[in-house]
Amino acid sequence: MSIYENLSAGDFAKTTRKRLPICFCLDASGSMEAPTASGKTRMQELNEAFEKFIRTMKSNDDVNSSADIAIITFGGQPYISKPFGPISDYYYSRINTVPRSFTPLGEAIQVALKLFEIRKIAYREKGIKYFQPWLVVITDGEPEGAEALENMNIAIQQTVELERNNKLVVFNIGIGSDANLAMLQRLSVKRDAPIKVDETNLDELFSFLSSSSESIIGGENQDILYGANELPTGTEINLDSWI
Repeated sequence: MSIYENLSAGDFAKTTRKRLPICFCLDASGSMEAPTASGKTRMQELNEAFEKFIRTMKSNDDVNSSADIAIITFGGQPYISKPFGPISDYYYSRINTVPRSFTPLGEAIQVALKLFEIRKIAYREKGIKYFQPWLVVITDGEPEGAEALENMNIAIQQTVELERNNKLVVFNIGIGSDANLAMLQRLSVKRDAPIKVDETNLDELFSFLSSSSESIIGGENQDILYGANELPTGTEINLDSWI
């Protein structure tokens, strides 16, 4: 059965506040079991930082009533770990890696964009306003598997078109030393460089995302999320200057 079958708009809270839909595409391939300098695996680092992020988001009343999230993992194949729904109703469930699996990054992004499409239709039907959707892609590698590059190219074309038309905000994030930054760069035409984060410093990344969501829901322009004048050319981005 195709992963595109039986996709739904997800759940909705009773509030009619303007929504910020965020879809996370998280790498769950075998490489995420690699050890980090802290002695934990990359997936352990990601789980701990992501769980803290959810708690932080829910602790802010405005964000708690406005943010809607979905989670897609990709290891072997894309998997909708969490359909769209209010963050206020979400209780974190740890993500597991799929041992010895490939990285179907492009397929996962395509599923995420389809979920956004369905979600936005439901918003309009319910008369709910929404901010530009956020696509947050986190990977430690590059597309792998059957037709991986073809699917990645399709995903790139789709994200670039949406971003150019101000219908999507892209966070293209590479962790660890093996992330294909050149491939991630192609996902965005607005960001000067992909976001590269040390795998032991994911807390800082998610702090940036949570503070950014507060700013957007509070009325800031989405363009601040790209920080074009603050991004250094080169390797690592210092997130301290963004927060």
